[in-house]
Amino acid sequence: MAKRQASTNIIAGDFKGTKIYFKPTKALRPTESKTKETLFNWLLNDLDQKTCLDMFAGTGALGLEAISRGAKKVVFIERQKRLCQNLEEVLKKLKIQDKCRIINSNATSFDFRILKEKFDLIFLDPPFRENLSQRSFDMINEYDLLVEQGFVYLECEKELNIQNLETSLVKSKASEGGETKYYLFEG
Repeated sequence: MAKRQASTNIIAGDFKGTKIYFKPTKALRPTESKTKETLFNWLLNDLDQKTCLDMFAGTGALGLEAISRGAKKVVFIERQKRLCQNLEEVLKKLKIQDKCRIINSNATSFDFRILKEKFDLIFLDPPFRENLSQRSFDMINEYDLLVEQGFVYLECEKELNIQNLETSLVKSKASEGGETKYYLFEG
């Protein structure tokens, strides 16, 4: 009997039901469907013509969900070459390469000035317990990556004390589930 391959789904929009397959590892935790639903409800599903950055892309589930729901463009940054290749295959299958850019790089050492753009929505779902949440917010500020009144979504480990995060952004929504907490910040 063939082993079932791990997958996550796009839950709404043009590509609803599309499976995104991946090889499970300890470091890879695609955002759960329930969490994605909460996030996009927070955003009032208003992604029309928005430009998004999926800073720790992994499977690309968050950025792909944004494209499916009407985002104009998504830039995916992922350090693992294999995950970038998997994501490229999904983009080809969905015929959305023109709306996406994949950058195979470590997000915390990438020179964002190369992109020459700002984002309406930034997804931060860094590997847990590597102290990357603060570094990510520092980079958003340092490179001025967020448009005025833009949003940053943060998914982090439950034990992270969000009160210690230094950012000028305002926390507007919060929820948790399992071992994860997630927040929406506004610029």
